[in-house]
Amino acid sequence: MNNFELVRTEEVKELNTQAKIYRHIPTGAEILSMQNEDENKCFGISFRTPPSDSTGVAHILEHTVLCGSRKYPVKDPFVQMLKGSLQTYLNAFTYPDKTCYPVASQNLKDFYNLVDVYLDAVFHPRITPDFFMQEGWHYELESPEAELTIKGVVYNEMKGVYSSPDSLLMEASQQSLFPDTTYGLDSGGNPRHIPDLTYKQFKAFHESYYHPSNARIFFYGDDPEAERFAVLEEYLKDFKKIDPKSGIDLQGPLAKPVRIEKPYAVSADDENPTPMFASNWMLPSPTDAEQVFSVMLLDHILLGTPASPLRKALIESGLGEDITGGGTETHMIQMLFSIGLKGIDAADIPKAEALILQTLQNLAQNGIERKDIDGALNTFEFDLRENNSGGFPRGLALMLRSLNAWNYDADPLELVAFETPLATIKKNAAQGGYFEALIQKLFIDNTHRSTVVLLPDPGEAARVEMEEKGRLAAIKASMSADQLLEITANTQRLLDLQATPDSPEALATVPLLHREDLEKNIRKIERNVNTINGTTVLTHDLFTNGILYLDIGLDLHGIEQDNLPYASLLASVLLEMGTQSEDYVSLSQRIAKKTGGIYGAPFLSAQKGSKTGVTRFFLRSKCMISQTDELLAILYDVLTEPDLGNKERFKQIVLEHKSELETAIVPRGHSAVMTRLKARYNEAHWAAEQLGGVDALFFIRQLAEDMDKDWDAVSQRLEKIRLSLLDRKHMVINVTVSEDALPGVLNSLDGFTAHLPEATAFSAKTWNPGKFPNPEALTAPTQVNYVGCAANLFNAGYKMHGSAMVISRYLQTAWLWEKIRVQGGAYGGMCGFDQRSGVFTFASYRDPNLESSLEVYKATGDYLKNLVLSEDELTRALIGAIGQLDSYQLPDSKGYSSTARFLLDYTDEERQQLRDEVLATTQEHFNAFGNTLNRAFKNGAVSVLCSPESAEKAGLQTKTKVL
Repeated sequence: MNNFELVRTEEVKELNTQAKIYRHIPTGAEILSMQNEDENKCFGISFRTPPSDSTGVAHILEHTVLCGSRKYPVKDPFVQMLKGSLQTYLNAFTYPDKTCYPVASQNLKDFYNLVDVYLDAVFHPRITPDFFMQEGWHYELESPEAELTIKGVVYNEMKGVYSSPDSLLMEASQQSLFPDTTYGLDSGGNPRHIPDLTYKQFKAFHESYYHPSNARIFFYGDDPEAERFAVLEEYLKDFKKIDPKSGIDLQGPLAKPVRIEKPYAVSADDENPTPMFASNWMLPSPTDAEQVFSVMLLDHILLGTPASPLRKALIESGLGEDITGGGTETHMIQMLFSIGLKGIDAADIPKAEALILQTLQNLAQNGIERKDIDGALNTFEFDLRENNSGGFPRGLALMLRSLNAWNYDADPLELVAFETPLATIKKNAAQGGYFEALIQKLFIDNTHRSTVVLLPDPGEAARVEMEEKGRLAAIKASMSADQLLEITANTQRLLDLQATPDSPEALATVPLLHREDLEKNIRKIERNVNTINGTTVLTHDLFTNGILYLDIGLDLHGIEQDNLPYASLLASVLLEMGTQSEDYVSLSQRIAKKTGGIYGAPFLSAQKGSKTGVTRFFLRSKCMISQTDELLAILYDVLTEPDLGNKERFKQIVLEHKSELETAIVPRGHSAVMTRLKARYNEAHWAAEQLGGVDALFFIRQLAEDMDKDWDAVSQRLEKIRLSLLDRKHMVINVTVSEDALPGVLNSLDGFTAHLPEATAFSAKTWNPGKFPNPEALTAPTQVNYVGCAANLFNAGYKMHGSAMVISRYLQTAWLWEKIRVQGGAYGGMCGFDQRSGVFTFASYRDPNLESSLEVYKATGDYLKNLVLSEDELTRALIGAIGQLDSYQLPDSKGYSSTARFLLDYTDEERQQLRDEVLATTQEHFNAFGNTLNRAFKNGAVSVLCSPESAEKAGLQTKTKVL
């Protein structure tokens, strides 16, 4: 470690971590090394990458450096590691001013394999013209007479982004505040400008910024520190210090607020399309912890709950359907705050703008309610101490937090070690006037403000398409015959390159674990089953750092079929309408102050040997153990005496939910088609469509109209649903907490359940799912497609075997990656197999193609039937499947997963059998699975989210208009 200078050491007691900051003396590379007992080891290398135009150069480079390197000369080492690694995270992402390459794994050998692949990728990539064409953009011409088109993974990804109005609003809001800096550009790439990028510019961008002198390197976990620096020195020793000239300029103040209007595409036959807008403020730099935490707390006070004063004022105004803007963004050198409304009449936008300013003015002058401040402080502190990043590795969450300061040459630990700034803020908040003064400074007195309005334009989608076609036609017309032949030859050459497999010698360079490195046995979670007053209570003794995780599961089969779609609103109805004794504002404040949060989530799964599956709705909650009784009192109140008679509040909830479903359709088009496809094969999957799919959107739109016509009928339905679900003998309660706290929690649950009703008339209702069109085009104004296809393998005679998990993952990282993404130019291709229902689904994401993707799906069976796998390739497939089975979980997830297995009657013996079958998978299983797919997909179902024009061109007769 002679070349590494220790700059500083700090014990971050709140994270049980020793943090050390180093500098690599020869290059100036900076390293944050965090040592602790977390087995989910994390690494990340980040570069400051401010673009000077909107060609997407940083984004395209992020994709392309992972297409092979000096040490690993294969077409896609990233995919090879996805195939055959135990990684718990493997990705890369582009921000407006930085590019990050993070990995994580629980296995030490695997972790350093990933680190080595990523270091070689960023410092010594094979960024050839061909990979630039594949990942960025290129002209495609099948013959000199054919139509000239543009293809490229990033190009199509960004066409998808530009099809989402919310993404357009967010991008335009950022650019409006930063007209003179790199943030006034699109680092992801504007599809209109991506074809302006040349290979020479692309190559120069890498040479300028992908250098140790511009790198911020992060390690976290329980791996040996000496190993970290040994692997780093192997790469850093090749470089000398340079000045990367990557500094980010500050935006100067605007002379006055600005207003921008832009069109967004809506369907030509939309009867009443509405605008959306956002008011935006530029805020100070995120490099001072006290300032950042203050802004984040203020954000929570203003917007964090349904009762937050700014959110409440906008929703209760009735001017729009839902809020826009993400509140505070902290990942740039100057933060921003954005808030507005969607589903608003154009004439009402000035009223909504004035309402935002007036609400902020009133809060600054008259004060914020103390309960809102206390609730925000409790929630913010709880989240910091819990350090629960869900499925995202904790270490990488800390890395991203550190980069908010570190990327701008500030202290990387400034935002990580939180005790001191939190204590200061709590002290300031206790004195009164602190957040009011912040509102005055950041908003009232701050003229660096913009308003961005998106206006619906039925002709925008056609105009964009015609403009592209016209531009390409003109380009083609200007080309000579020789140029056209050259593009045709390049098109074929790229296709040939993409279709040519890596040589065995090249593949052998990619690091690979051995089968003996894999755990043979499943990881068990001890579960105790108790019955308290007739209620099934599952307990999981796990260390939770003083937190209680408690979930209450209600049986949705107590609801009549016609009422089932209302269950999509259950969480909001129970938690956001108030109770008989307190309005929704008081209830929200109470939840924020007394708990770590409560939310609702359906659990809908097919079940082996069952036609109905498991359909539950969970109230999921958490609190400090000392707050157990207060949490249970809240849960009791919302379950037994919710206020279901408040029509205005319910309508607000319905309109917000409608907006959320509409907003998600295009960005998550693959999810929409997969959910809809699965719905035709199994009752639990059908229930998922009713609660969160396209049918749920249609229902909520109708409900928004019906409730005004007959509110009494709607209110009575809500009460009937509540009574149908509230039966303690059909409830399941999951408790995850440390053993020493368990007796007290169970004692409290005894009192809680004793007072819950026991519905003697409960009966599981019969549902009769309806039919779905096949094939079906779900139409929306989108520039790209989401192409899905599904079939039930059990109906084709398949008997479940663990090899299916290996094969489906292999298909996603091999066949579909090559055909849908690499050759097809889509952002993604995926497949999934449900081992309980037998449903196998294909889908593509931001896909320029439609019919050719369906052909790929149909050809999958023959591909598998004729597949010959090397021993190494089979081993990779097994490792990838085991990594999926052994995903990293925090205590709350472990308890919930165990509860799910209990409900599904999925035993540890069955889990072990599945693992044994995964590990025993052979090539013969792959070949036989191909025959199964061929049988099943003779009668496959097709669902595609696309534009009406794409549906017409593909001959899809049944068109269901979604947007």
